[in-house]
Amino acid sequence: MRALVGFASLATAGLLLACLAFGLGTGPDCSAGMAPAACLGGSVGSIRNLFGLVAAIGLTVGGFVAVSIFWQAHRHRRLSMLLDRTASPARLAGQDVGLVSGLAAPCVAGLTRSRIYCPADLVERLSERELHAVVLHERHHQLVHAPLRLVILAALAPAVERLEIGRRWAERRRAAIEIAADDHALDAGARPPELARALLKLGTASLDGGLPSYASASELRLRHLMGEASPSGPGLGSYRPLVLPVGVFAACLALGLMG
Repeated sequence: MRALVGFASLATAGLLLACLAFGLGTGPDCSAGMAPAACLGGSVGSIRNLFGLVAAIGLTVGGFVAVSIFWQAHRHRRLSMLLDRTASPARLAGQDVGLVSGLAAPCVAGLTRSRIYCPADLVERLSERELHAVVLHERHHQLVHAPLRLVILAALAPAVERLEIGRRWAERRRAAIEIAADDHALDAGARPPELARALLKLGTASLDGGLPSYASASELRLRHLMGEASPSGPGLGSYRPLVLPVGVFAACLALGLMG
């Protein structure tokens, strides 16, 4: 994420400097041989137009993101209400949970008041220590309001996942949420083999809609539990797909200022 933000900041700064240099060198006041102050004044007018364009683009993108977040939150709320209606209250490993028949893996739902939901047969599928580790994992999701973070990721996914770098970033963000919950369980007394065995037993979750599920991000989580270092972010080569759109955008800005 830091690399992506840094790259975006660098590209934006470069565009602004290029437009400023263009304005200072070819503004109408400059071409007429006016004083430097007048030349700068004409250039500021061009930059003001540039900021207006950037603001319009920002408002448009922000509006689409807001609508997407609202839609994903609505989907999550409907799914949460469905789970709540079908769940039977129970207590597992010292935590209040809702048991749901047919659920593939434990998950947490609810944007404001999160609740843990578990398959009705979870006690039969896991050993006592595995069950304790899983519930500790889900408890972390509940404490940090992980569903809200995943709803935002789901809202951004249609845009960022069009590029390989965006898809990898979103995947790692989801994995980071699950790995943080694993670390919480380990700090609370669970052992890596117990978490790994539970992960293999539970398989792949069948629900989506911004739910942090115990079976998600399985590969990266297993590697983390086995002691492998977390994979590093994408290298500079991953930014190559951005070169063309950034170049086109810069050309459009230059043509707009010339007009």
